[in-house]
Amino acid sequence: MKKYRSLLTLASLGLLLSGGAANAHRLMSATSVVETITLNDKVNKNQMVWISEAPLENIKGATDGVTGTFTFDPSDVSKIRGSISTMTKMMKTGNATRDNHLWSAEWLDANHHPEISFTITSVEGVKTTGNNSTATAIGNFTMHGVTKRVSVPFKLTYVPESDKTRQRAPGDLVMINADFTISLKDFKVAGQEGTVGSKVGEVIKINAQLFGNATKKVSS
Repeated sequence: MKKYRSLLTLASLGLLLSGGAANAHRLMSATSVVETITLNDKVNKNQMVWISEAPLENIKGATDGVTGTFTFDPSDVSKIRGSISTMTKMMKTGNATRDNHLWSAEWLDANHHPEISFTITSVEGVKTTGNNSTATAIGNFTMHGVTKRVSVPFKLTYVPESDKTRQRAPGDLVMINADFTISLKDFKVAGQEGTVGSKVGEVIKINAQLFGNATKKVSS
């Protein structure tokens, strides 16, 4: 997607290194330092893009105001732990009337359930080449007052701090792109009778575009 293509801009500046990794979990040029990564729009815009596909209507929306922190060890990507969240009323479709319906008690009930979050409890299947890793984050996704365990495949790009990266934000940069789906039924989102499955998809596709920088380092 457009936001994720900004990674290629960094690559073109020579910030991303190529070549193999020392092992499946270790990123190239990694140091044995545990970092706290904070999502930061100075690196690029953090957001979740979501798509509802149904026979009578397709709806595309985006969620801005995505925040979060996670611990990150460049020498072992499987150790990532942390949480990401957004306010329910940050979910927008480009249509004010439809947005108000989305936030209403019939749908996401934003007044009683103001936050949507994902907490990472484990990371599996790490494969690393150079400064890029693919893996699956396992954790607890909470929406509409319901928490479900979900698996989220993701791609991570790690950019060690340099004079050029400091023009965006201080510290090492971490960029994550993830695609996953959620079932409205699993989160007890029923909507108006007959709407789910006809005008609103039973399963929602989500693409998360996350950009952060290291705000704290602790020697491991």
